[in-house]
Amino acid sequence: MQWPHLYNTDIISMPDKWEYPWYAAWDLAFHCVVLAHVDPEFAKHQLRLMVREWYMHPNGQLPAYEWSFSDVNPPVHAWAALQVFGIDGGRDIEFLERIFHKLSLNFTWWVNRKD
Repeated sequence: MQWPHLYNTDIISMPDKWEYPWYAAWDLAFHCVVLAHVDPEFAKHQLRLMVREWYMHPNGQLPAYEWSFSDVNPPVHAWAALQVFGIDGGRDIEFLERIFHKLSLNFTWWVNRKD
């Protein structure tokens, strides 16, 4: 699968620049849950970023990691979005509304790929 639309120019959270100097979209979802305890807005921004059109493939796939964008990872971003929503107090309905459609596309892609 080709990723001609991928445009990596954003600041993406990584746990360690020395031992972990790449992004992995699946790991980022888990990191956002932890980050939400410190900065929920930043965590929501990171989750929204991965579903933007310059990262998410038109078919709904999220880039796996820098050395193999097309690897298949479970759709954990929906779980992470719900966790971040709760950690932030469960009031930011707009966040869920903004991310829901893209996460639905990602889940549909994954189910059709793995089912």
